[in-house]
Amino acid sequence: MSGDHYAVALADICASHEALRPPQRMRVSEGARNNLIIRQTGTAGGPWSPEETPYMVEPMDMLASRKHEAVAFAGPARTGKTAGLLLGWMAHAVVNDPGDMLFIQMTKDTARTFSKTDVDRAMNNSPAIACMKSGRAVDSNTFDTMFRNGVWVRIAWPTVSNVSGSTYRYVAITDLDRIECAENVDGEGPLFDLARKRTTTFLSRGMCLVESSPGIELIDPGWTPHTPHEAPPVSGILGIYNRSDRRRWYWPCPDCGEHFEAKPGLGLFGLPSDDELLETVRGIDIPAMAAEYGSRIICPHCGSLIPVALKSSLNQAGVWLAEGQSINSGGAILGAPPAATIAGYWLGGVAAAYQSWKSLIERHLQGLRDYALTGSEQTLKTTVNTDQGMPYISRHLVESKGSGASPADRADGQMQRYVCPPETRCVVVAVDVQGGNNSRFIVQAHAVGPNMEQWLIDRYEIRKSMRPGIGEEFAQIDPASHPEDWDVLMERILRATYRTPDEGREIRVKMLVVDSGGEDGVTQNAYAWFRRVRKAGYAARTRLYKGMSSKTAPIVRESMVGGRNGKEKGDIPLYACNPNLLSDAVAAGLRRSEGGAGAIHFPGWLPPAFFDELGAEIRNKDGTWMQVRKRNESFDLCRMIRAGMLFLGLDKVKDWSRVPSWLAQLGQNSEVIQAQERRDIQANTLIAASHDPVISPAPVRRKARRVAASPYLG
Repeated sequence: MSGDHYAVALADICASHEALRPPQRMRVSEGARNNLIIRQTGTAGGPWSPEETPYMVEPMDMLASRKHEAVAFAGPARTGKTAGLLLGWMAHAVVNDPGDMLFIQMTKDTARTFSKTDVDRAMNNSPAIACMKSGRAVDSNTFDTMFRNGVWVRIAWPTVSNVSGSTYRYVAITDLDRIECAENVDGEGPLFDLARKRTTTFLSRGMCLVESSPGIELIDPGWTPHTPHEAPPVSGILGIYNRSDRRRWYWPCPDCGEHFEAKPGLGLFGLPSDDELLETVRGIDIPAMAAEYGSRIICPHCGSLIPVALKSSLNQAGVWLAEGQSINSGGAILGAPPAATIAGYWLGGVAAAYQSWKSLIERHLQGLRDYALTGSEQTLKTTVNTDQGMPYISRHLVESKGSGASPADRADGQMQRYVCPPETRCVVVAVDVQGGNNSRFIVQAHAVGPNMEQWLIDRYEIRKSMRPGIGEEFAQIDPASHPEDWDVLMERILRATYRTPDEGREIRVKMLVVDSGGEDGVTQNAYAWFRRVRKAGYAARTRLYKGMSSKTAPIVRESMVGGRNGKEKGDIPLYACNPNLLSDAVAAGLRRSEGGAGAIHFPGWLPPAFFDELGAEIRNKDGTWMQVRKRNESFDLCRMIRAGMLFLGLDKVKDWSRVPSWLAQLGQNSEVIQAQERRDIQANTLIAASHDPVISPAPVRRKARRVAASPYLG
């Protein structure tokens, strides 16, 4: 046997012994420093260094955590994510802690590029990795590499066949927010969840990494964080981060010693607001302004200016803090991270090692200038996402939100519940129908004055029916399954009154608007209820409401429904409304801070959740409205009340001194009655049958059980 053949044979025999070596006990960042050589074309290169990107050390080490199933890293470009989290992790796994590894790139083309420009160079330039490669030609190609210790490194792209059916100890997803099918891979579910399942066979020894700069747009201009580390409500990398223990990067101030967050965005530079900059950006010297503001940041605690020369030392002294943790001036971390299966990190561009502060600001100003000149937001969006590490929100949405105090800021603490102001001319009530396990009626009442100015005087939920319950006095309301449950609206609203400023005098509800849509059964039960309302004599005070999907539909259109077939004319008037036009009118009223035509006044007793719902919809450029929060009942009820005012013809009143008696001032208003009169009416109510089509042969006048006039009576 020749010497060459002997060497090959010996190598084949000895190669398998690498698979028998036990794992090397060290941190991932140590394994990367010992085994990974970074060398780009035209540069000398050298070992991966934790000193260059100190913020990468903890996320890298967390990749070996036995307490977490995944690590999520959100951060801008030029932070060293690829070298640390991807190549560094690979180097450690191949040499020290063997396990099959899958890298998922955006597309097949990006997978090929990553393989040739990153993975191959790391293997070829790092002797510790190169010597582990299998010597057989069939064990290495563009997308697959087999090592002598049995480790298989595969580079793939998001398809069901690539992310299901195979088991890997390590899975890494790169640039998640640029993957078009990330939310649903071929109908099988979110990419992150599919990838994480591939590691579950290894129990606590498996790990899934997902990293990206934010790329999903924020569509809620009114969003504010509920906790210091909460990310905006978007999908993608920040959506996964919000499911984690939410860690942020903190720096100590060289002057006061207090720690502050190296926040995503440009908040630490003290720049004028974007609204101000848009007025001047076309004429300013962008490089000069970027050089001025990019030469320092401002400590939020003491206001001292921290020069750019200290950026590296700030990173060296930086620390990751999870949600709920704090750090004192002595460096002691207080509190424990919340229990979560995902370790989540969000780094701002201000800390990025390979991005200068000057370029951060210069790119932002250039993006603003492009928008001011052309109306295009693409340059601005790119720099916000990839340089600052922030999700982008369209300037259109920001501008549509307007400025000034919000409805919550203007809430009047002097307004009393159940009491109409002196300007009141009538009361309009709207009811939203909610189904499911949490079924209920949501009720909102507005006092309406001249020129359709409004005051919210009541908001409550009806959760209990008049049916006997199991273990409770009354069963839960079920508008879809129990037609009789709708009768509570007659008792609680149509036969109710609200107080006026005059002692003992109350005003009746002039218009009740009820949503007739919802889950199966709601519409037919609404129609049956309206027939009972008509028999009781309240049809003129009641309207069934339905929102139309067409943006060109008239603001209000009446049609007759409820027929037994398509040819038979119905007997129920249904008012189909254009929600986009109604929303425009409501939004205009919400923007009025000083009162006047269409303005809506809110009391101070409303909870914060009410105002969250009030800002749940935004207007698109094409005039349609889009819901951006899960709960929108407050805005929807305001829209329905606006429709109720149109049903009454209040938009056609030209002279509010010459109106019908039901619309007169409270002193002469025909809807105002004495409290005793209301009690007499309630005590002598015409009782209709509780179900249709079974009707009593003849209505019988009898004394009804006592019911409350309105919620304020208990």
